[in-house]
Formats: sequence, structure tokens, C-alpha cells
Amino acid sequence: MVLSFAQNIPWRLNRRWFVTVALLFVVAIGLLVRLEDIGDWKAHPERAFFQGEPLLTTADGYFYLTLARDLAEGGYARIDEKRAVPDNLNRPLPPPLLSVAAACLAKISPFSMNWIGVMLPCFLGVLLIFPLYLLGNYYSGPVMGLTAALMGLLSNYYVFRSGLGWFDTDCMNVTWAMCAAYFFLKFGTEICPVRYFYFAGGMIVYGMFLWWWDQTPYVVTVISAVPFSVALLFFYRPSRREGIIFTGGAATVAAALLLWKGVDFPLELFEDVANRLTYIAKVQSGDFPNIGITISEQVRPAMEEIVSRTTGSYPAFIIAAAGLLWLFFDKPRQGLFVSVPVILAVLAFLYAKRFLIFMAPVSALGIGYFVARMWAFRIRFSALYLLTPLLLLLLAWPAYEKDMTETVWPKVSPDIVAGMERISGSTPGDSVVWAWWDHGYPINYWARRATVNDGSIHNPERTVYNAMPYSTSNPRLAANFIRFYVARGMGGINSFYRSVGMDRHRGLELIREILAAGPKKGREVIEKAVSGISGPQMTTNQWMRFFFPPNRLKTYLFIDRGMALTSDWWFWFGSWNIEKHDGVQPIFHAWFNVVLNHNEARNEEGLLVDLNKGELFFKGHRYVLAKALINDGRKLRPIDFGRKDGLSFEILAPAGFAAVEDVHISESVFNKLFLRYMRIKDYFKPIDLKTPSYQVWEVTGDRLE
Repeated sequence: MVLSFAQNIPWRLNRRWFVTVALLFVVAIGLLVRLEDIGDWKAHPERAFFQGEPLLTTADGYFYLTLARDLAEGGYARIDEKRAVPDNLNRPLPPPLLSVAAACLAKISPFSMNWIGVMLPCFLGVLLIFPLYLLGNYYSGPVMGLTAALMGLLSNYYVFRSGLGWFDTDCMNVTWAMCAAYFFLKFGTEICPVRYFYFAGGMIVYGMFLWWWDQTPYVVTVISAVPFSVALLFFYRPSRREGIIFTGGAATVAAALLLWKGVDFPLELFEDVANRLTYIAKVQSGDFPNIGITISEQVRPAMEEIVSRTTGSYPAFIIAAAGLLWLFFDKPRQGLFVSVPVILAVLAFLYAKRFLIFMAPVSALGIGYFVARMWAFRIRFSALYLLTPLLLLLLAWPAYEKDMTETVWPKVSPDIVAGMERISGSTPGDSVVWAWWDHGYPINYWARRATVNDGSIHNPERTVYNAMPYSTSNPRLAANFIRFYVARGMGGINSFYRSVGMDRHRGLELIREILAAGPKKGREVIEKAVSGISGPQMTTNQWMRFFFPPNRLKTYLFIDRGMALTSDWWFWFGSWNIEKHDGVQPIFHAWFNVVLNHNEARNEEGLLVDLNKGELFFKGHRYVLAKALINDGRKLRPIDFGRKDGLSFEILAPAGFAAVEDVHISESVFNKLFLRYMRIKDYFKPIDLKTPSYQVWEVTGDRLE
């Protein structure tokens, strides 16, 4: 009776209507798991809203949001004077598609740019449903298509990177890649003239993909070219006349591309892809460190994390793998059309977490094929009429539950955004803010001020220079280097390297020595070094003006709580020794909401510091201290515990901010300013100090007399 009833529901209804309703249901589920965090945000506005406006969950999103705002305001100039000072970059032409879409929505809708930036990725992210359904339907019918669509939209890491506030290209990169695979699959497998409509569709997708992911045109080209090549090699068998026409047209397009990009285009493509592989593989090359090792999305995830953030459970992961192998076994040539997403997904196992977004379609197709094959056996085993839907529910539920229970919060918190916004009212419009690279984009957006480094230009060399002023113990060097760099930039530094025979180690040490000495003693250093300089002949006075340029732009140093939590990496960059190919990774552990009561400091996290005995207790561990420094907001009170070896404990009592640290970072400019509030009057002038959230200091530095 049960089986008879099961056999007579939805499958006897009009299939098209059933599929349409099912797809709408999947879209609704996809939107739900992406939008549900808004409830938590509204319950805790202090973590997600600034002046009633929502914040992005990725700092990189402010790059696209800034461009969108400039487009909407009519201020999209060719030169971007707010980035990579003093070199300044060309803005992309045409503007990125994501920014164009946001700008258009801002003009035709009542929503603010911030709300558009937060909500738009959710609606774009669910568009993956279309290529997944179409591919699944081709491989094994609508059951596979619907299953793949559901599992793809529930994949946790893809939900994370296409969810609330993730205003970045990730929300559509996977969709474009899968669309290219589908259109070129149909181009290859159709045998009537309609195949050329699919070819045109594939080329349109390629063009839109290029516009969308405009920072990586070579990667987009490879992703799109592979399924096209599969179609040509294994499927496309036209008549002689048809083949001549198509080949002639393709050759014309290829020739036009080479004329546009140059004959070196294939070599440039290979070099670009190779460089990106070097980056994601975290291979050390050249004189400066590979920055990929310091970025969380570039870390190789453990197997448990891969399973948790893709299918949500080991059974689902195993079935996804089995289904994918089954698909390639049954349809080996057709399976090659999705080989690029499969390869990119494998990179998550080998190199970097960021590739987990490609696990979404790959695992979804695997589960979809497995479920579809089980459903196909229902004629032989009638129990599968009930067991197959139950299996799908059991596979989908862990992923759905994980999506619904996790909350993703904004990357830059409201208190730090407040500091950035205050910069716009307390500094000249053409001033420069020296900030760690991960705050480059947010400062461009919220402060509308220029920066020197950000999330897309943070190459190893630039990042070493970016970190130097924070990590050095010499305030004079820090201030003078900031002023020198803002005037001369990487171009100036590399011109000096060329003058010393491209010996970057010697060149950088000379730069540090000259700027640390100041104008008077720096002149002596220059005079001694001039004889060994083989580049353009310059007088000592000319070199002095090179290293101590006039202060045309006001410059400000920005420090925030995030730097206290990531000190091991930025200090490593700032202390980089080119000759040794290494830097110093210091010990610096920060605590917040610390209360100082006489000679005892504690907080609710379990921190307890006995300032009489010089002992620190935290999470069941005891640490012996060598020194302590108490800052009560008026004066510094040092304590020496009479030990040669050991860590130091420092506390800024009024702010409830404390840290245990080693000797490397304790004397750094970062620590002197952020924790000790030292007024270094000749080099750093306090502008806005809101420790432990953020600090803003005006950088003065030495001037030539």
C-alpha cells in the first residue's frame, strides 16, 4: 500500500511543473541558509552595524564597494589616487562587473550601498543552481540535477563565501566556471546546428567571466579553454564545409586576440598561472617571503575541516567521492568537461582552503549521480522509492544544520570602522594613512583616504616595507621610513637597489641605517656609501633630498586590535632579513577586559597575573615573568622580578588591555605606541587614541634644514 501510494505521487504530475517547483524550493533553501545570519546581526548590532548600516564579512569586499560608490557618485577616475601611494594604480576599465551591478542597484533602488554590498552576494550565490541542474540533468536526468543543485547550495564553505556580506567575486566564480563547462559540453555533444548557439553561449560566459573576475584573466582563460578543448578533441566532428567555416572563424578570433594581447600572450598566460601556483604553494622565491603562508584562506585545511565545510558529514563525503568516480567510470569523456573544477577542488587538499568553494559543485555532482543511480534501480527494488528520498534527506541535513547554526560576523568590527570614519573628519583629504595591508580597502572606503598597501597589491616586497615601521624599535627610523616611502615608493627603493648593484640586502640595510641616523648623521653614512654606488652619479645633497624628501602629504599611522592578534606575522615581515631569508616571529599574547587590582590582574577568560611574585596563570598553565610594566594612563611603573630569562607582562590599565611578550616585540614601535602610549613628540603625534580598538598618530619625522 505504501509503495503504491509513493509510486503515484509527484512523478505522475507534469514533470516540468514538478521540476520548476522543486528548483524554487532549492532556491528558497539556498537563500535561507545565506540570509539567516541577519537575525543574529540584529540581535547584536554592536558586532555587525555601524550607524545603522551593516558591515561586510570580508575586508576585500571594500575594494569592489569603493569602486561601486565611485561609479554611483560619478567619481570613477582612471587613476586611483587612494591606493598604492605614491605609485597609484590604474583603475580597471571597464569597471568590475560586481561594482557595476552594485552601482546600478544603488541608483534604481532605495537601498544604501552598504545594504547592497551585504545582500547582493546571497542572491548571486544561489545562481549556481542553474549550471548544476543542467549538468546533472544531462548526466543522469532531473533527479541528479535537483540533487546536485540542493547539495551545491548547501555546501558550507560555498555558503560562507557567497553569503551575507561576502561582497567579492567568489559568489559567482564557481557559477561561471560550471556554466562554461555546460555550454561547451553541449557544443561538443550536440550534432545539429544548435551546437553553435551553445558555443556562442560558452563564449558569452567566457566574456562575462573575464569581466567578473577581471583581476585573473589568464586563470579565467584556462578554466574556460579546457572544456572547449575537450569538446574539440573528443566530440566535435562536423562536416567538411562546416568545419572549415568554424575553424576559419576560430582562427580569426585567435589572431585578433594575439594582435590585441601581443604574440607573447601564451607565454604570459603560462607565467601567470605558474606564479599563482607558486603563491598558493607557499614556495619561497626571490629575496622576500611568500605572503601566502600568512593568509588564513591560503592555509591547507585538515581532512576533518574539508569534510565539515563541504558535505557536512563523512557519509556524504564518501558518497560524493563514490558518485564522482561512478560518473567518470560511466561517462569518462563527458566527465572531462568538469575536470577543471575537480582539479581546483583537489588543490584544497594539497595547498589552500580557498579552493573549497570548488568542492561545492564537485561533491554536489558526485552525490547527485549516486542518488540518481539509486533512483534508477527503483524498478528492480521498489523499496528505493522511499529509501532514495530518505537517503537524500540524510545527506543534506548535516550540511543544512551546519549552515543554520554558524554565524559569520563582519571582518572589520564597528568600533574599528568608527575609527576609520573619524579619520575622514580629522585629516586633510589628500593625506595618507599607513596601515597594515588588510585594512587598506576598508580605509579607502570608510575614511576616503589613501593607503600604501591592500589585499590585491600585497606582494612580498611591499609587505616587508609595510611592516617595517611597526616592528622596528627605533621611532626615528619608523617615521622617516614612512615619509620616505610615501614620497619615493617601491620605485624609489628599487632605483636605489640598482645603484648598489641590485644587492637588496646591502641596499635595504643602507636605507635603514641612513633613515635611523637622521639628516645630520645620515649625511655621514651617505658620504661613506657614495663611493660604492655604481648607479647614476648624485651628489650627497641630492641623496639627502632623496632620503629626506619634503613633507608634501600629511601621513598618519593606524594601529588596531587586529594587529595585536596577528603580531607573529606582521613582525616577521617587518624584521625580514634578506640575507638570512627569515624574520623574527615574536611571542605576543593579548588579553582584553583585564582588571588591575593592586598587584593582581585578571579577566573573565581565566587570566591571573600575580605582580608580587611575577607569575602568570592562564588555562591551567603557569608562566614565569622577568619584568612587568604598568601603565595607569598617567605614568609607567616598571617592575623587575630579578630574572634574566622570561617574558614581560604589560598592561594599559584604563583600557583593560594587557599582553605577555618577549624582548623582540616589547621594544617595537607598535608596542611603544599601542600599549605604552609613549609620546614620541618628534616623530609621532597622537590624534585619536581609542585603545584597544584603534589608534591614529600623525607621522612627522626629520626634515632637512
